[in-house]
Amino acid sequence: MKRHWIVFILPAILMVFIAVGGFIYLSQDDTLSNEELQQEIAFTASIHQQITTIEWIWPQLPTEGIYGTDYIGLSFETESYVEPGQVTLPVEPEQTYDGFVVENGVIFSFPTEMQEHQSVGTRGQLIQALPSEVEIEDVQVTLLHTWTNHEDLVLEDATFADPQFGQAKNVQHWVKMYLLEDLLEN
Repeated sequence: MKRHWIVFILPAILMVFIAVGGFIYLSQDDTLSNEELQQEIAFTASIHQQITTIEWIWPQLPTEGIYGTDYIGLSFETESYVEPGQVTLPVEPEQTYDGFVVENGVIFSFPTEMQEHQSVGTRGQLIQALPSEVEIEDVQVTLLHTWTNHEDLVLEDATFADPQFGQAKNVQHWVKMYLLEDLLEN
């Protein structure tokens, strides 16, 4: 029996290495918070005959989960009439949301949540016809992301310079602005 002690020691050593390796692997797992999501969302845009298509995708779900409403604003430097476009979320069944015209552009509102094991709002497509008098370099695309239940955003400014959520105070959110010309695919 003394000669076979190695048979008992080797499996124990192997189990220790597997446990330590698993712990190291799990502690190195990249996670993403809702605040960090601001730097990670991928936006692209294309334009054809004054119709712009903007697409976005999240690299992964935030650790806090998703529950809230996101808003995308297209703002124009010149005041002009615009017919509101539409946001399409590619989930089953496909969901579409119409834009809302404000004084300085168009605002699109859509949910970010889990519905029947599907993440909704983490990727999508926005299609908007731009007024003919608007120059591409004058169009701003602004994203306002929320991750808590809140009153609806007061839809009055497509740049979300001072977002108001009804009477609610301290709604967790962030705002990120892009220039449309920077998003255009080359």
